[in-house]
Amino acid sequence: MLLSALDLFLPPWGELPMPVLLGAAVSLTLLLAWRVARRRALHPAVRALIHPLGSGAHEVACCLRGMFVPGNELFSRAPADPRQPTEGLTVHKWVKVPEVYDALDVQALGELQQLLLGSNRRLSLRVVTGEPNRQAWSEPAIAVGPHYKATQILDTCEPRLVAVRQPAAFRLSGGEVFEAREGLDFGLIYKGRHSATHRTFWVVMGLGDSGTAAAAHFLRVHAQRLGALTGRGPFAAVIALDPARGWESSQLRALQPRPAWWRRVLRRKVWQQLTTTPWATSARGHTRQVTATNGTVSNLR
Repeated sequence: MLLSALDLFLPPWGELPMPVLLGAAVSLTLLLAWRVARRRALHPAVRALIHPLGSGAHEVACCLRGMFVPGNELFSRAPADPRQPTEGLTVHKWVKVPEVYDALDVQALGELQQLLLGSNRRLSLRVVTGEPNRQAWSEPAIAVGPHYKATQILDTCEPRLVAVRQPAAFRLSGGEVFEAREGLDFGLIYKGRHSATHRTFWVVMGLGDSGTAAAAHFLRVHAQRLGALTGRGPFAAVIALDPARGWESSQLRALQPRPAWWRRVLRRKVWQQLTTTPWATSARGHTRQVTATNGTVSNLR
């Protein structure tokens, strides 16, 4: 039967009762508002992970490993004639360069900025280096890369879940040791609290430079899953990766303290997703040293 042949009673819009029209308009408005709020709302697991930085105005110091050369003079190569770049090279001299940063440390900082500013735009992030900030505990801070501030946070903040030992290795409070080898690097994500100021401090570093960038990338990409396991409390997470396979090969190798039993039950699939990669099983049990070489990026302030 054709639809045109059906005898359907559809009153015109003008004859609908006003309460029905108002109810439909209000319902549609509430539905659209709920969808917009749901998209913009920060996931509870991410809010718990970065607590207390997930809401409110905070100033956060991002501690990078600043490097310099005697005389603050650097050199770069460039084509002698930009119109004929294959004809020859010339050397440019750059003077009064205050500091240079490792390129992968800067990439790691960018990952952290995306996570934090994407979660709370009221945060104020600033980059600091150098000795004046050695004993600064009055504001939250994130130490990026293996330098003195990262070691200081691990030694001073509570709980003391991990230590860096020589040769380059992470040692957890339970005695487990993660030592890098060729083709296998480790990164660390640590969140702790200073006992006197009660400020939150983070460490994102690797045994090699690839580990630092991979740990920051892992934290940003898996913030929701990691927060579902850790909650709002402090933690230490060790990340393993194969530098040749890129950051996407990183996996969670250890998490301290151990998640509560109900989290392990409810988030079993999350744990499996974070700890499983195709190459991981073949990399266990080896301890050799890994070396990493990469460029630097200048800070021309």
